Amino acid sequence: MQPSTESTAKPPASSNKAVAAAFIGRVALSSAAVDCIYFLFFLAIGSPLLAWMNVVSVAMYLAAYQLVQRRRLHFAVLLIWLEAFPHAAIGTLMLGWESGFHYLLLMFIPSVAMTSSRRALQVFLIALLSFLGALDTISRMWGPLAPIPEASLIILKWLNISLFVVMFSMLASYYRHKITKAEQRLKILASLDALTGLHNRRYFESVVEQHIAQLRRNVSHSAVVVADVDLFKNINDTFGHEAGDQVLISISRLFKKELREVDAVARWGGEEFIFLMQETQLADAMAVTERIRCAIEESAVSHQGKEIRCTVSFGVTQLLPGDTLGDAFARADLALYRSKAEGRNRVSNHIVHV
Repeated sequence: MQPSTESTAKPPASSNKAVAAAFIGRVALSSAAVDCIYFLFFLAIGSPLLAWMNVVSVAMYLAAYQLVQRRRLHFAVLLIWLEAFPHAAIGTLMLGWESGFHYLLLMFIPSVAMTSSRRALQVFLIALLSFLGALDTISRMWGPLAPIPEASLIILKWLNISLFVVMFSMLASYYRHKITKAEQRLKILASLDALTGLHNRRYFESVVEQHIAQLRRNVSHSAVVVADVDLFKNINDTFGHEAGDQVLISISRLFKKELREVDAVARWGGEEFIFLMQETQLADAMAVTERIRCAIEESAVSHQGKEIRCTVSFGVTQLLPGDTLGDAFARADLALYRSKAEGRNRVSNHIVHV
């Protein structure tokens, strides 16, 4: 039986929105913490007006965080910027450009980048640069409206720079961590069959190639098994394709349950599956496969109040050190043909005399 065309598993819908929500939520909480630091700083230098202004900022950031939890990301970002722009402008006008409040505006660029289109981000960056340029000009023309001692100003500037560096580094590290996890998840999904959750053909081929290379160095015994659901077209025609999918899922679960973790099992294509039983003699592979065959025969799938039963035919062969996967598959496929020809629902083997 020739391998049928491999089904192409498409990755699930992107989780970018969830990542963006987590990222923006981190921005909101981090910014609230920063404003708590400002509150204590301005109280310490005797500027209660500036201190209590940060209480309002903390409330706005916490409100933005609540919006993030409700997945209202655009509103959350808007609220963050409604706090950030006036805060930076007021702080700069009252204390001067040297206070460094404008640095903190740069920290929010990633949140805009993650929730806006590329063109919108470009427009935003131009607007931000224009705002910073205007703020610099106005603050230098008018001078600080509420100057503080020079020593306190230097401390504030370096506090702002330090907070910017620390927070931006934390957010960048967090985003990198999320990207790494997403890449790992995509790598795993790329090796799986979307319907059954078994490994796909491409992954199985790579596993067998590695195993054959090991066999050439250390002679041992492994087996390859090909399985095909009997009369699967009848199941689809009688109960529908959704029922057929449920049958394939149920069979795949039995394969996972009965095989060892060290064994590899994959959906080869359509209703056909393939195993690699590592460190297994042919007789032992036959016994395990027979147990799987019986488990499938005795099980049933419930679909829309109907009970669906099916059987599976198997072909087993020993994997030899000089084999390619194609060699082993061809022999197992011949054994599978014999199982089908002799009435289905049975396990046959192909013995190679060496």
